[in-house]
Amino acid sequence: MSELSKEQIAEYLKLNPDFFLQHPEVFALMNFGAPQESVASLQLRQQQVLREQNRALQQQFQQLVARAKQNEKVFQVFSACHRQLMRDAEFVELATGLETLICEQLQISECKLIKFTDELQPLLDKRLQTNNHYLGRLSEQEQAQIFNGQSKSSALYLIGELQAPLAILAFASEDELHFEPAQDSLFIFEFVKALQERLTALS
Repeated sequence: MSELSKEQIAEYLKLNPDFFLQHPEVFALMNFGAPQESVASLQLRQQQVLREQNRALQQQFQQLVARAKQNEKVFQVFSACHRQLMRDAEFVELATGLETLICEQLQISECKLIKFTDELQPLLDKRLQTNNHYLGRLSEQEQAQIFNGQSKSSALYLIGELQAPLAILAFASEDELHFEPAQDSLFIFEFVKALQERLTALS
């Protein structure tokens, strides 16, 4: 008979929680870490483990609920941004409306829609060549090109094509973790497409 691994034994005990009740002689030989540990203390330890697992599950659930609420809010805000596209007829008017709407609703420090110029080409080459968007930290020089103040984390979205850029949509946050590369950007990607169509029509 081949020797069982620790993982196999642990898995068996998980599937058979009454094993020690059915085999008390085995239980009597077990070493649980304390020479005089009683069945009652083992039960207390089990209850403690279950409470910790329960707390972990509750935290995961709360995180999921918070994420769902945030996603719903983001969806509502960018739905309003789509409506803004239909109302505003000029670039400056559109940029101002988006800045007010997004900053107030999504608690970010700055939102900028910047018409593309040659001065922004180095930023495009460094940050937007691969995916047409960038989430993370910017250098102080890059921040000064776009934002009025400092940004601990930023999000940049190219509006238009690499060969014919129209604008850059930029967000700044005082939270270092607000914009991260792994962040889900589904709603903003859809808005960027609509914004590109609108700016193409204005140009």
